[in-house]
Amino acid sequence: MVKTSGKRTKMTKTYYLMENGLDIQVTKKAIRNMYLRVGGDGSVRVSAPLRMPERDIRRFILERMDWIEEKRQGTGQSQPPWELYKGGEREEKKQECRKRLEKILPQVIQECEQKTGVHAEEWRLRDMKTRWGTCNVEKKRIWLNVWLGEYPRECLEYVVTHELVHLLERRHNKIFYGYMDAFYPQWKNVKTRLNSGVQP
Repeated sequence: MVKTSGKRTKMTKTYYLMENGLDIQVTKKAIRNMYLRVGGDGSVRVSAPLRMPERDIRRFILERMDWIEEKRQGTGQSQPPWELYKGGEREEKKQECRKRLEKILPQVIQECEQKTGVHAEEWRLRDMKTRWGTCNVEKKRIWLNVWLGEYPRECLEYVVTHELVHLLERRHNKIFYGYMDAFYPQWKNVKTRLNSGVQP
C-alpha cells in the first residue's frame, strides 16, 4: 500500500509505504545508495535514489525487517507483556486480559467516539506482537491488542483515540498529532507509560 504525502522539492519525492504493519517514510533523492534509519520515536525512514523501483525499495525494507524490529524495541520500550508469559500461563493471562477489556471497552469506545466525533463500524481484540492497535480505514474496522488488558485504563483510552484519529487522517503527520492534542491532550505521557511497560 502506498500513501503519498505530496511533499516534493526539485530533487526529492517523499511518500509512505506500509510493510508488516509499519508506516515507512520513503524519500527519493539524488543519491546512489539506499539508507535506512529508525528514529528515537520508533519511526522508520528510507532514503533511496530517484530512479529506484518501488519493488527494490520494498525488498530492501523486508530484508532488514528483523533489524528494524530490533531497533524499534530498543527505542525506550521495555519487554512487552506478551513476552513475559510462556505456555499455559501465557494463555491464562491473555484470557484474563480479554475479559477485562470486554468489560471496560464498550464504555471507553463510547467516550472516545463522542470526543472525536468518529465512529468505527467494528472493534476486535487480537493477540498482536508488534502493535497496540491497527485499523482498516476503508471498512472502519479497528483491532486492539488484547494485552492492553495488562495496562491502566488511560492506556486503552490512548490507543482507542489513536486508532479513531486514523479514520480522520491516515498518516502520522502534523494533522494527525493536532487531532491527538485536541482529543486526548495527555497522549504523549500515556504513550510513554505504555511503551515503558509500566503496568498497574
